[in-house]
Amino acid sequence: MSLDDTEPGTVRIAGYLRCFPFDIWGMETHRIALRRYAGELGLPEPTIYLDNGLCSRGPLPGLERLMDQVTCGSYNVLLIPGPFVFSVRDLEASATLGRITGSGCMVLELPPLHVPRHSGPEPPGAMALSAARPAGRQRLAKDWAG
Repeated sequence: MSLDDTEPGTVRIAGYLRCFPFDIWGMETHRIALRRYAGELGLPEPTIYLDNGLCSRGPLPGLERLMDQVTCGSYNVLLIPGPFVFSVRDLEASATLGRITGSGCMVLELPPLHVPRHSGPEPPGAMALSAARPAGRQRLAKDWAG
Protein backbone atom coordinates (compact mmCIF):
# COMPACT_ATOMS: atom_id res chain seq x y z
CA MET A 1 0.00 0.00 0.00
CA SER A 2 1.26 3.45 -0.84
CA LEU A 3 0.11 6.67 0.75
CA ASP A 4 0.76 8.42 -2.56
CA ASP A 5 -2.33 6.89 -4.13
CA THR A 6 -4.79 8.01 -1.46
CA GLU A 7 -7.38 10.63 -2.23
CA PRO A 8 -7.18 13.90 -0.30
CA GLY A 9 -8.81 13.61 3.10
CA THR A 10 -9.01 9.81 3.12
CA VAL A 11 -6.03 8.91 5.31
CA ARG A 12 -7.32 7.42 8.55
CA ILE A 13 -4.66 7.08 11.18
CA ALA A 14 -4.30 5.28 14.50
CA GLY A 15 -1.53 4.83 17.01
CA TYR A 16 -0.88 1.99 19.43
CA LEU A 17 1.03 2.08 22.71
CA ARG A 18 1.62 -0.59 25.33
CA CYS A 19 3.58 -0.24 28.53
CA PHE A 20 4.46 -2.75 31.22
CA PRO A 21 4.58 -2.09 34.09
CA PHE A 22 1.83 0.50 34.45
CA ASP A 23 2.85 4.06 33.53
CA ILE A 24 1.23 6.43 36.00
CA TRP A 25 1.46 9.29 33.49
CA GLY A 26 -0.37 7.29 30.82
CA MET A 27 2.58 7.38 28.43
CA GLU A 28 1.87 11.02 27.64
CA THR A 29 5.36 11.54 26.18
CA HIS A 30 4.75 8.71 23.71
CA ARG A 31 1.29 10.04 22.80
CA ILE A 32 2.85 13.42 22.08
CA ALA A 33 5.54 11.76 19.94
CA LEU A 34 2.89 9.89 17.90
CA ARG A 35 0.89 13.08 17.36
CA ARG A 36 3.99 15.09 16.45
CA TYR A 37 5.17 12.47 13.93
CA ALA A 38 1.73 12.36 12.33
CA GLY A 39 1.95 16.14 11.94
CA GLU A 40 5.42 15.88 10.39
CA LEU A 41 3.98 13.46 7.82
CA GLY A 42 1.09 15.81 7.09
CA LEU A 43 -1.41 13.38 8.60
CA PRO A 44 -4.34 14.14 10.89
CA GLU A 45 -4.07 13.44 14.60
CA PRO A 46 -4.16 9.69 15.25
CA THR A 47 -6.71 7.88 17.37
CA ILE A 48 -4.63 6.32 20.14
CA TYR A 49 -5.19 2.77 21.36
CA LEU A 50 -3.54 2.03 24.67
CA ASP A 51 -2.75 -0.97 26.84
CA ASN A 52 -1.17 0.57 29.92
CA GLY A 53 0.24 -1.82 32.50
CA LEU A 54 -0.47 -4.95 30.49
CA CYS A 55 2.08 -7.62 29.72
CA SER A 56 2.20 -8.74 26.09
CA ARG A 57 1.63 -12.35 27.21
CA GLY A 58 -1.89 -11.60 28.46
CA PRO A 59 -5.03 -10.13 26.94
CA LEU A 60 -4.53 -6.74 25.31
CA PRO A 61 -7.97 -5.14 24.96
CA GLY A 62 -6.65 -1.98 23.29
CA LEU A 63 -4.86 -4.02 20.65
CA GLU A 64 -7.94 -6.19 20.16
CA ARG A 65 -10.11 -3.09 19.56
CA LEU A 66 -7.50 -1.72 17.16
CA MET A 67 -7.31 -5.03 15.27
CA ASP A 68 -11.12 -5.10 14.92
CA GLN A 69 -11.01 -1.61 13.41
CA VAL A 70 -8.07 -2.39 11.11
CA THR A 71 -9.79 -5.55 9.88
CA CYS A 72 -12.91 -3.50 9.08
CA GLY A 73 -10.81 -1.02 7.09
CA SER A 74 -11.26 1.85 9.54
CA TYR A 75 -7.56 2.77 9.39
CA ASN A 76 -4.99 2.75 6.64
CA VAL A 77 -2.01 4.03 8.68
CA LEU A 78 -0.84 2.85 12.10
CA LEU A 79 1.93 4.62 14.02
CA ILE A 80 3.91 2.71 16.64
CA PRO A 81 7.13 3.37 18.54
CA GLY A 82 8.34 -0.12 17.54
CA PRO A 83 7.05 -3.66 17.02
CA PHE A 84 7.77 -4.43 20.69
CA VAL A 85 4.42 -2.81 21.53
CA PHE A 86 2.70 -5.88 20.11
CA SER A 87 4.88 -8.42 21.89
CA VAL A 88 8.30 -8.77 23.44
CA ARG A 89 8.63 -11.95 21.37
CA ASP A 90 9.83 -11.17 17.86
CA LEU A 91 7.78 -13.89 16.15
CA GLU A 92 4.54 -12.76 17.80
CA ALA A 93 5.28 -9.10 17.02
CA SER A 94 5.97 -10.03 13.38
CA ALA A 95 2.76 -12.03 13.16
CA THR A 96 0.74 -9.08 14.44
CA LEU A 97 2.48 -6.77 11.96
CA GLY A 98 1.61 -9.22 9.20
CA ARG A 99 -2.06 -9.26 10.15
CA ILE A 100 -2.19 -5.47 10.20
CA THR A 101 -0.43 -4.96 6.87
CA GLY A 102 -2.38 -7.86 5.37
CA SER A 103 -5.54 -5.89 6.15
CA GLY A 104 -4.28 -3.02 4.04
CA CYS A 105 -2.96 -0.84 6.86
CA MET A 106 0.53 0.64 6.55
CA VAL A 107 2.57 0.48 9.76
CA LEU A 108 5.03 3.30 10.37
CA GLU A 109 7.53 3.22 13.18
CA LEU A 110 8.51 6.46 14.90
CA PRO A 111 12.06 7.53 14.15
CA PRO A 112 14.45 7.20 17.10
CA LEU A 113 14.17 10.20 19.38
CA HIS A 114 17.86 10.23 20.28
CA VAL A 115 19.25 10.30 16.73
CA PRO A 116 19.37 13.67 14.95
CA ARG A 117 17.59 13.55 11.58
CA HIS A 118 20.77 14.63 9.78
CA SER A 119 22.85 11.79 11.24
CA GLY A 120 22.79 9.68 8.10
CA PRO A 121 20.92 6.64 6.85
CA GLU A 122 19.24 4.14 9.11
CA PRO A 123 20.80 0.71 9.49
CA PRO A 124 19.69 -2.01 7.04
CA GLY A 125 16.47 -3.72 8.06
CA ALA A 126 15.09 -0.73 9.98
CA MET A 127 11.31 -0.80 9.99
CA ALA A 128 10.90 2.97 9.93
CA LEU A 129 10.43 3.10 6.14
CA SER A 130 12.79 6.05 5.90
CA ALA A 131 12.94 5.90 2.12
CA ALA A 132 9.22 6.58 1.95
CA ARG A 133 9.26 9.48 4.39
CA PRO A 134 10.39 12.34 2.15
CA ALA A 135 8.01 11.53 -0.71
CA GLY A 136 5.22 10.67 1.71
CA ARG A 137 5.63 13.93 3.59
CA GLN A 138 5.44 16.00 0.44
CA ARG A 139 2.44 14.18 -0.99
CA LEU A 140 0.52 13.92 2.28
CA ALA A 141 1.16 17.53 3.23
CA LYS A 142 -0.11 18.58 -0.19
CA ASP A 143 -3.22 16.37 0.12
CA TRP A 144 -4.13 17.65 3.55
CA ALA A 145 -3.44 21.26 2.72
CA GLY A 146 -6.39 21.44 0.43
